[in-house]
Amino acid sequence: MHELSISGSITDLVVDCARREHIARVSRVVVEIGAAAAVDAEALMFCFPVTTMDTPAAGAELVINTIALQVRCETCGAVHSPETQVSPCPTCGSFAGQILAGREMRVVSIEGE
Repeated sequence: MHELSISGSITDLVVDCARREHIARVSRVVVEIGAAAAVDAEALMFCFPVTTMDTPAAGAELVINTIALQVRCETCGAVHSPETQVSPCPTCGSFAGQILAGREMRVVSIEGE
């Protein structure tokens, strides 16, 4: 379960930012995770309370926004949003595509006092 490691990295980032911004208690953390980032959102939600224990982010709400997969066909140039990375272009049927969005993972914001 690499989500525990990812959650630990998110927690480290949030705690560091909270310290720099003089936030004593973090109440909410918003992250964006691409559909093709290979991260199980439920597992991340499960791990977050564990990694934030005994930190200023303990008890914080974790909000996960999913970024849809977006691909540009390398054959015809059409941009589409397939369900999976291994989907043909709906315009020409080609499987040659460049991922434009959907692999990212980032902390968007933290809230607290």
